[in-house]
Amino acid sequence: MLKKYQILALLLALSLVFVSCSKTPKTAETANTTSAETEVEAPAEKTTIVFWNGVGAPENVVLTELVKEYNETNQDNVYVEEVILDWSTLYSKILLDFETGTPPDIMTIQQSGLYQNVDLGILADITDLMPEYGFEKEDFVESAWNGSFIDGKQYAVPFDLHPLALYYNTGLFEEAGLDPANPPATMKEFLSAAQKLTKDTNGDGTTDQYGMGLAYSGGLPFRLWMSLLWQHDGGNVLNEDNTAAAFNTEAGLESLEFLHDLVYTYKVIPEQEQSPDEDFMKGIVGMVISGPWSQFDFNSVDGLEYATAPLPVFYDQEAAWADSHMLALPDTKDETRMAAAMSFARFLSDNSLTWTQKAGHLPVKQSVLESADFKALDKAQAFAETLPNAHYYPSIKNESLVFGRDSNSPFVVLMESTLLNTKTRQEALNEVEIMVNELLSQ
Repeated sequence: MLKKYQILALLLALSLVFVSCSKTPKTAETANTTSAETEVEAPAEKTTIVFWNGVGAPENVVLTELVKEYNETNQDNVYVEEVILDWSTLYSKILLDFETGTPPDIMTIQQSGLYQNVDLGILADITDLMPEYGFEKEDFVESAWNGSFIDGKQYAVPFDLHPLALYYNTGLFEEAGLDPANPPATMKEFLSAAQKLTKDTNGDGTTDQYGMGLAYSGGLPFRLWMSLLWQHDGGNVLNEDNTAAAFNTEAGLESLEFLHDLVYTYKVIPEQEQSPDEDFMKGIVGMVISGPWSQFDFNSVDGLEYATAPLPVFYDQEAAWADSHMLALPDTKDETRMAAAMSFARFLSDNSLTWTQKAGHLPVKQSVLESADFKALDKAQAFAETLPNAHYYPSIKNESLVFGRDSNSPFVVLMESTLLNTKTRQEALNEVEIMVNELLSQ
């Protein structure tokens, strides 16, 4: 019984890592409500399945539209009842509902949450169902397909990938004498661009425009640092069997020093910056590194002209952090409802271009990536170029603790110590190595 309470406590912490990629979740007043579109009672002759949508606003609205379309058009006599949840509620509620025999039939899940839910025995092995519903390895981005497997068994349908890439203000580039058609692709080019973008535009002797924006806390800073670590030949966050930290190395230190120096040596990032996206929208910073979800806010700003580019290669090779939304089936052992859930998953997968067009996240089906409609999405191409070099967090049971985003989580501590300049980089690495190893040993 103690173990089950420990597991539940662990699940309650999941939002600290899993709310990573979307906008601010629904409020408490709306997080647990069924979508208004699906409150209508389903026709009696149809198989009704429950779908938990944990994707944050405003992207969840796109999924709601797809649910409505499926309900109106599918020929499999299936009706989907959608329940919108924020990630923290979804990940804590799924264990409780599974234990009481009332789980959903299909749910969104992030790749970073897959291992933990498989380990808890919640998710169904769908290895044999995948080919039956037309899902073939050859039509998927390799990293996304492989990320849906745990210990040789497939537990989810890959739906998207959202890696980091570079956003840059084309107007500020032109004002700084930079060519917007040739964004920085190396460390040297990046530093040069950042320095040219950093200036005193008011003539009062103070810097009021910076080359790059980077918050000192939260998940994005350590994902960028991990991306730099992976760009080193042989650089890794954990060791080969994911049992110990592997980042306290020359590569880890060099990557951390570089981010520190962008603030304190090159002075191209504002000190103690809290909201890089807002600063980018205001023209305070000329570049930010973020995922495709940032397009929602950027596209809402009248007059903001920006473009995207793959994350520059700062070291030896291309690499960037990424996560995925996937579709998983709780292990209900109800073959009829599982078949209905797979039918719905196939529909969503087939309509992943709509998901990209409206929600920004990248499709993982080669047939969609190669389509003319996808290639017409200019700002998506930088993220598409990144897909072959996307890196997930290492898959571990207590992922929510190791890669959490609260102020006490190891890698948040690492980046705050670095970007607030409260410890030397080596001191910070030493401290966080101990923290991570303790968590991995639990």
